[in-house]
Amino acid sequence: MTGIKNTAYPPIIVFLALLMTILVMRGPITCVGAVAEEIIKTLHIGYPAYGFLTALPIACFGLFCAAAPAMSKRFGLLVTVLICLALILIGTAGRLIPSYSVMLMATALIGIGIAVLNVLMPVLLRDYFPNNIALVMGVFTGFIGFSGSIGAYFSVPLLDAFGSLEAPLGLWVLMSALALVAWFLAPRAKRITVAGGAFQWALLKKPLTWAVIFVMGMQSLTIYTTVAWLPTILSTLGFSASEAGLGSAVFLLVSAPASILTAAFIKAVGGERPASLIMTASFAIGIVLWLLGGTWSFVGCVLAGIPQGITFSMAMILMAKKTNSLSQLLVISSLAQGIGYVLAGFGPFICGLLYQGDGQWLSVVGFMLCAVALWGLSAWYAFGDRKLFD
Repeated sequence: MTGIKNTAYPPIIVFLALLMTILVMRGPITCVGAVAEEIIKTLHIGYPAYGFLTALPIACFGLFCAAAPAMSKRFGLLVTVLICLALILIGTAGRLIPSYSVMLMATALIGIGIAVLNVLMPVLLRDYFPNNIALVMGVFTGFIGFSGSIGAYFSVPLLDAFGSLEAPLGLWVLMSALALVAWFLAPRAKRITVAGGAFQWALLKKPLTWAVIFVMGMQSLTIYTTVAWLPTILSTLGFSASEAGLGSAVFLLVSAPASILTAAFIKAVGGERPASLIMTASFAIGIVLWLLGGTWSFVGCVLAGIPQGITFSMAMILMAKKTNSLSQLLVISSLAQGIGYVLAGFGPFICGLLYQGDGQWLSVVGFMLCAVALWGLSAWYAFGDRKLFD
């Protein structure tokens, strides 16, 4: 990996460009779940079609994250970021057209843009802040959670205020446009490229590899399935659309400070294995509490939201611990995110098949509890003493 070894902090416009880029890495996706019923009505689709729509960007995360090193090598990291933001801008603008087929194509563009940013943004942050990596990565994951909470919380108020889906969906046209403008105004830096190591097919024969993949994949499956379906679950329990959106926002918002405190939490409980056990139990209890209604549902949002922040950070820590070099880390990161996000994409879609529109959520909750349990078992195994590479 090569890049600029900055010794000074970047100018304020770069801070703004980085911040705006992070803020469009989850919100364009999480905004959909809060207005699910309006989307279903406007596009004249059923729950399975809605489930496919919400699964599509997560599947794109997995299918296209492997393109990040090649694009960076070809265009340079900063130009690749601009390309990704342009894809997100085009996709968010395309979603304003009330057509299911157009919505699918636009959503795919958003997913592709975010997929590449998922891999390259940590590299860009490391280049700009080489002396504060731990803090910056914690803030990075925290702001990703904040991005998701903006999408979940503000969708319903915008829909109510303007009476149209164009308002909550259009917010992300504005946000992505501002991110693009910020990068065009930022000072031009030297070309930054990323070079990865060679993929080893033998990795797929190792149980440890699949444990790492499931740690990444099940964490992603649970968060995106929750974002897509929690507002609908809460609505059937008697919550207003605004309250249901607030539940999703709480779920995402508490994950932000939790992710920053991951290292302290692991140290406090005596290691990654007990931490994974506690987080598995917390998420499982949170899911069950969703169905109790009232204040208990919001308690469940908190108990499920805290693990989301910590398990994402633990997945990053796990990949770093199981590799010996940056090239190995890039290989396993692309592999784990690639297969993991493809697996995660099935979560919202499967829930769409399981839910019959009758307000009965036991099959959906059972599916999610199985995913949480698989994450816990995989994390317990993966955080052993084994290494992925000899």
